[in-house]
Amino acid sequence: MKPITSVILYLFLVVGSVLSADAVEVRIKDVTTIPEMSANQLWGMGIVVGLPGTGDSTRLALARQAVTNMLTRMEGLRLDPDGLQARNIAAVMVTAELPPFAKAGEQIDAMVSSMGDAKTLSGGTLLFARLQGADGQVYATAQGVVASVAAPGQREAPIGKIPKGGLVVANLETSFDNLKTVSLRLNHSDFSTASTISKKINETLWEGIAEPTDPGTVQVQIPEGYKKKLVNFISMLGELRVEPDTVASVVVNQKTGAVVISEGVRISTFAVSISTGVDGSSLSLKINRLPSGETTLDDVVAALQAAGTTAMELVEVLKLMEKAGALHAKLIIM
Repeated sequence: MKPITSVILYLFLVVGSVLSADAVEVRIKDVTTIPEMSANQLWGMGIVVGLPGTGDSTRLALARQAVTNMLTRMEGLRLDPDGLQARNIAAVMVTAELPPFAKAGEQIDAMVSSMGDAKTLSGGTLLFARLQGADGQVYATAQGVVASVAAPGQREAPIGKIPKGGLVVANLETSFDNLKTVSLRLNHSDFSTASTISKKINETLWEGIAEPTDPGTVQVQIPEGYKKKLVNFISMLGELRVEPDTVASVVVNQKTGAVVISEGVRISTFAVSISTGVDGSSLSLKINRLPSGETTLDDVVAALQAAGTTAMELVEVLKLMEKAGALHAKLIIM
């Protein structure tokens, strides 16, 4: 057995030190959205043809039935679905997002996903598919060659993308004529940020025009003079700058070991020892209090990584810090 190797890292910390960061002003439109201006989801069924033997197996009738129905409808041909035995077709679901204020003639991306047991859809061609919204109305169509969405080196899945393969065929009507208020929906709900946005709008225009209704929404009254100039009014609101508050949080990717630390994260004095490897080697980390100087969580993470801890060990240390009450932040593990 190899001798136990102990690496002692001394980091000096003023208890409750804060991860320092300069306050950042952002535009209101960068941290909020307007519900009336959000994208709409579309979906439909389709058939992908021309696959190199990677389509649905012959025991699944959905794709074959869809092809025969299409040929009957278009060409008047009456075929027996069981007569189509090739594995070059696949039944798919087609999805897309319809941008706000989309107009007929605009092109959008479309995604296709296998409904059967196709191995891959890459290289196949999606035949004309109608895409409808939640109200059942057809807003777009989709057609084109399916491209793989797998990263280099990854195994291809039975999904794919058709860049600009969707065509908007119906205008998405959004009327602002009868609006009396505009809702600003925060991308990240927070009491302080909602209050800050409301205060900024009231200071810029006049008191009482904006009011936070909950941590995620600020309701803004539309002035009489702007009801016919709503685009200008929303543009003005969006350009106002505020300093959003954030919840102290630590986000960790346990696969890569990447750590993102938000502003306001505090840590208390702690010590931890972890075992690394079958040879009994170990890593000890000790945090000592020192009257001067500051060490923050990013220094702790950097020291752990420099000492050779794995991504999983790093995650475990952060979990232990949170459980012991030494990490005063929300720990998010992905």
